Amino acid sequence: MAEGKCVFCSIAAGQIPSKVVYQDDAVTSVLDINPASKGHTLVIPKQHFNSIYEIPQNQFLQIMAVADAVGYSILLAQAPKNVDMLYTQEIVKGNVTPHALIHLIPRYDEDSINYAWNPEKLTEEELDSIANGIVQAIEKVRASEKPVQPAEKRQEEAPKKQEIPPAPEEKPKEISRKIVVF
Repeated sequence: MAEGKCVFCSIAAGQIPSKVVYQDDAVTSVLDINPASKGHTLVIPKQHFNSIYEIPQNQFLQIMAVADAVGYSILLAQAPKNVDMLYTQEIVKGNVTPHALIHLIPRYDEDSINYAWNPEKLTEEELDSIANGIVQAIEKVRASEKPVQPAEKRQEEAPKKQEIPPAPEEKPKEISRKIVVF
């Protein structure tokens, strides 16, 4: 889909009014106008991608860092039981999202959200076949990103231990989660 015709590109560019909760050079996060629950938020890459699998890794990691920080902020602000992070493939089975994005969906005791499916019964052979296929695909992906030499050709050295200076005698400090994205 061309960027000019994508509603989410328009939202991310600020061309469509929305309730922005976070924004930086690469990502916009807005409240969903058709929320599954109160506080349902979208994390939208500003650059158009049809699928998260098209996003370069460094950009994907930035998007996920924003999703983590915004999700944690939803927990603090709305006090739900949890926040689900959801991605669904676009234009499949009724999903009409033509732009890769992450849904952050607060979960409350009284919500009516239901991710139900009928579990399939698979044989050990089917599970082995599926697992082996995925392992082989991972190996291909790794090989295409960074060639790895067989262990017998690598000259591996044991990692050197780092000397860690002793900690000064202090009272324990309170630790709180800090959001580093914002």
